[in-house]
Amino acid sequence: MYQRIKQMARDETKIMFGQQQFSILGAEGGQPPYLTQSLVHDSGVHGWIFGDKQARQHSPDELCDVKRMTGSNPAILGLDMHDLDYKGNITSHWVGRLAYERGEVITVSMHHSNPVTGNSPWVKKDNGDVVKTVQRILPGGDHHDKFKQILDQMADWANSFTDSNGKPIPAIFRFLHKLNGGWFWWGLHNKAQNTEQELIELYRYMVKYLRDQKGVHNFLYAYSPDKFSDKADYLKTYPGDDYVDVLGMDYYYSGSSTTKANFQRMVKDVVEMAEERGKVPAITETGYMNNGIDKIPNFWQDYILDVLKTEATTKRIAYVLAWANHCSGNGHCQLWVPYKGHPAETDFINNFYNDSLTVFSSDLTDMYH
Repeated sequence: MYQRIKQMARDETKIMFGQQQFSILGAEGGQPPYLTQSLVHDSGVHGWIFGDKQARQHSPDELCDVKRMTGSNPAILGLDMHDLDYKGNITSHWVGRLAYERGEVITVSMHHSNPVTGNSPWVKKDNGDVVKTVQRILPGGDHHDKFKQILDQMADWANSFTDSNGKPIPAIFRFLHKLNGGWFWWGLHNKAQNTEQELIELYRYMVKYLRDQKGVHNFLYAYSPDKFSDKADYLKTYPGDDYVDVLGMDYYYSGSSTTKANFQRMVKDVVEMAEERGKVPAITETGYMNNGIDKIPNFWQDYILDVLKTEATTKRIAYVLAWANHCSGNGHCQLWVPYKGHPAETDFINNFYNDSLTVFSSDLTDMYH
């Protein structure tokens, strides 16, 4: 799979499109047995959640906002370990298996609660003592044993992520994402007071523990900082080539402070750094904040695709991942791609999906064999 994704990246005529949890969460088409209660929005549109009950019954994951518009799933499915809870594990394992059987590529992120306080991954939401969180969970720290228990659970997740024959399913593990930003307990420049070197040590320790001690061999490892000023800034928390397979970047548009020119420059930097190291470059999260597609219906062409087409280098990206469409009740949904009937549907189909550069599930060749 790694070689095929690398080939895809080097091919200037193909970029895979993915979405986080595209068959677990959605904004349109909700119906039983999917969970749809209180997820109605915009005058009768039904959001939905694929629940653990469906997973335990081995139900098909038929709903997908992108598929209901285009006829095809995205090429990349994003899953999340969250807090490794029983119901979440059942759902992600089952939906991941179905995606694998369709030949789709799988990436797994991690939003685990703070191992020291037990509270939110987001530092601002944590009123506990988060100071020096990373130092305290590294070897020698007073919460290291507790963190090892979490890593043991991650290893169990990975080793039990198997196909119908019990064979481990390959996935891209994108952990400690946005580690150069201040959002999470594993970040910089926040009240956790982590250092760049501590984050490097944490990344290396997690890879070595999962790979070398727990026998996890179905993970490729992704490094994915948020916005960066130059290559040196991108690499300030880089753990080294022995610990990374995918060089990613997260870039969300949020108004005048984020520009197409900056996006292009960062993509070019990531591609050049990845190719220098023999790695896979990827845009591991992107979109327009605060439901920007409501106001910019042609966002995916104007702000993403056209920018990537600017030069040959920026076409050599393996994939672009949008975040999950998620309805949370009270008429509110967080949208990153349109849904069937949304004002941006036509633009998404005609100008992004139908473009020869974008690769969806129905366009994929066998990525695994």
